Amino acid sequence: MRILAAAIVAGLLATQARAADIRLKHRTIRAPAGLERIARPLPASRPGHYIVQFASYPGPDVRQELARRQIRVLQYVPDSALLVAGSGMDLDGLDVTWAGPLEADDKLSPLAAEAGSAYLVFLHPDVDAAAFRQAAVTLGFELLENPSLLPGNLLVSGAYSRLRNLAALDEVSYIMPASPELAAGTGEIGCAGPIAEAGPIGEYVEVSRGWAKDPSGTAPLQYVIGLLTNKLDESTVRLEIERALREWTRYARVTLAVGQREDAVRTIAVKFARASHGDAYPFDGPGGVLAHTFYPSPPNTEPVAGDMHLDADENWHAGANMDLFSVVLHEAGHALGLGHSDRPGAVMYPYYHMVVGLTDDDIAGIRDLYGSNVPSAVPVPPPVAPPVAPPVPPPVAPPVPPPVTPPVTPPPQPPSKRDTTAPGLTILSPGSSIISTSAASIVISGTAKDDTAVTAVKWITSTGGSGIASGTASWSVTVPLLVGTSTVTLRAYDAAGNSSWRAITVVRR
Repeated sequence: MRILAAAIVAGLLATQARAADIRLKHRTIRAPAGLERIARPLPASRPGHYIVQFASYPGPDVRQELARRQIRVLQYVPDSALLVAGSGMDLDGLDVTWAGPLEADDKLSPLAAEAGSAYLVFLHPDVDAAAFRQAAVTLGFELLENPSLLPGNLLVSGAYSRLRNLAALDEVSYIMPASPELAAGTGEIGCAGPIAEAGPIGEYVEVSRGWAKDPSGTAPLQYVIGLLTNKLDESTVRLEIERALREWTRYARVTLAVGQREDAVRTIAVKFARASHGDAYPFDGPGGVLAHTFYPSPPNTEPVAGDMHLDADENWHAGANMDLFSVVLHEAGHALGLGHSDRPGAVMYPYYHMVVGLTDDDIAGIRDLYGSNVPSAVPVPPPVAPPVAPPVPPPVAPPVPPPVTPPVTPPPQPPSKRDTTAPGLTILSPGSSIISTSAASIVISGTAKDDTAVTAVKWITSTGGSGIASGTASWSVTVPLLVGTSTVTLRAYDAAGNSSWRAITVVRR
């Protein structure tokens, strides 16, 4: 059996064309650069995890041959590479252009340094997370328990200076900052990440190349909504899905039109499904994986490119926990080519949370793929000649103000006494979350309460309107409407900055 390094050298000599780049979050690997590192012998006896890149897309025939050689394919790595596990790997005759292990820096988020002391650790899919826990403890990390973690995820707390030692372990795939909610043990549901026909995509991978653009520089796409869930009425499901899809088009050069066929090219098909539903990723029922989405073309081809599947067995809501809009907004990012963000709070962070729109991090990511659809401000030319300055009057001494007694600043409260409770918010009128009207405005009223006091109730619409409601404990607001569908979000605030929100969808005929 020829070891991995020798097979790679043979593949390099046989491949004249330059292979596509391997795009990791930490670096871009440009084959065949790195020949000297490839030539170092890799472990021939101890199992390990390696990225293996091929001269062209590793289709089913390549993956079947790897399986025959006892090489396990774990993930797809753009472009034309696979993350594999094995020992003494024989790659002879497979047209390999590059291979090597992930380095410690490849596995360490650049945001980890600002994460405090709580980190989210992703293990390779074939690693036993329970057996790995002791390794993290041995390196000086404390394990944080959270029952909502995905399989293969760990929460640890410890010094950043030790984090690189943890990343250097072969079992580790990636480390990013833990969100405050995960670190506190609260329930959040994880997304397993975007998928490709050749396998899931790892957290260490940079985004895909996205959909191809037309001559104008815009990516024109279609969407088709298929089978629906019976947990919400049909109009709510369609409105929430369409609202989430179109949120991305507000910021980037992507257009979405209603399509006719799920298998048409450049079409994002959205449907609810149960258990095994025709792909290699069956759903697991209530409380497990909520959804999965296939990356665009490339690397996927139709009929699955960009398609989004949601688990029909989940208890879906609109504007409450298991929020359909929030989940579809996240999955739509994958359908457009985005991977997961390392930044807690972003829509594309790998654990879902309720959101009302995209964050700056998400907007920067989608614009990096498709460009901004907001034209840059036109610079104002300087004046031809400077204006003539008026005569300066002689200075007049200002009156001396009476002494002012500085305000007494109360001492800060200890952390244990700081207000962290969000106010409660209720919409009393209208009594439905979806309203159809021909009027030019709508009156919304309700109540808000807090353990101290509500300071303000503010509103914002998806079409750009905003304002402050009249009243706090009992409030009302008149919201102007544009023709079409818009979402009105109400948010109550207390003096400590805590907030809660409710939203309704209004269709003006």
